[in-house]
Amino acid sequence: MAVEKEEEKEKEKEIKIETETKREMETEKENENEIQALKEKVEQLENQLKDKDDVITKEVKKRRARLRAYLDCLAELTDCQAKANILEASLHQEPAPGA
Repeated sequence: MAVEKEEEKEKEKEIKIETETKREMETEKENENEIQALKEKVEQLENQLKDKDDVITKEVKKRRARLRAYLDCLAELTDCQAKANILEASLHQEPAPGA
């Protein structure tokens, strides 16, 4: 009888150990799945960041090109206005014909 109780206790211990081992393995598997999901999320976010960074870089290049074109037009306008002012001043300084 005592031997049977000892054997029963041993079986209960083995079952308990097996159950704990299964739980640990399940927990470990869940952790691995969670880690994998987080890695995928990080990769997705990195790709989104890269895409948005590319869009921003492209927009900055466009803005710089527009600014350069604007400044070129402004410089040309300033030059034309200066030439017009010089011509207008020279017209006012010339004596009238027949004077």
